[in-house]
Amino acid sequence: MFPYPFKIYQEELPEDFCNHVINLASSLETEEGGVHVDGSTEISKEARNNNISWVNNPDIIELMQIYTVKANEECGWNFDIGVYETPQLSTYSQGQFYDWHVDIGVEKDYDPVVRKLTITINLNDNYEGGNFQIERWGSPKMKKRYITVKGMKRTGSILVFPSFLHHRVTPVIKGHKKSLTCWFRGPPFR
Repeated sequence: MFPYPFKIYQEELPEDFCNHVINLASSLETEEGGVHVDGSTEISKEARNNNISWVNNPDIIELMQIYTVKANEECGWNFDIGVYETPQLSTYSQGQFYDWHVDIGVEKDYDPVVRKLTITINLNDNYEGGNFQIERWGSPKMKKRYITVKGMKRTGSILVFPSFLHHRVTPVIKGHKKSLTCWFRGPPFR
């Protein structure tokens, strides 16, 4: 196991690709980012304050799948995955954030597959704040239970991690942070 429960590919994707995704999303409908509560999505400004768009592009999904499968193998997680959700482009303006959360628990009782791996791509770096932080493996009494993934401040950096880990995006201080996230699912853990 790696010392941290994630895989990062720093500055992996070219800036032109990232700008293409941003331009593609600029023509899409935007909505406030919500949180999952008791089977439905709700707006909760205390937990999440940002805007989202849904980017249903097969080429982008395929690219995200390639990196998710690669990280799954390289990290030795070997999660059984094969189903994806529509990627979400998140925009964080000054003061916006997404507090501590996990990406699991959105599934319905009848869903045959559950979220297992999350992939996120940082699309720009002309902002301040907006740090991506993730929980480490360890005991609840452990001091400094999370780390700031500094490599995720660079354009084109990719992060893959188990969807059950707590993570957050700290408030943006200046500029606009843009990231693209997708969740890969598979049969429930046994």
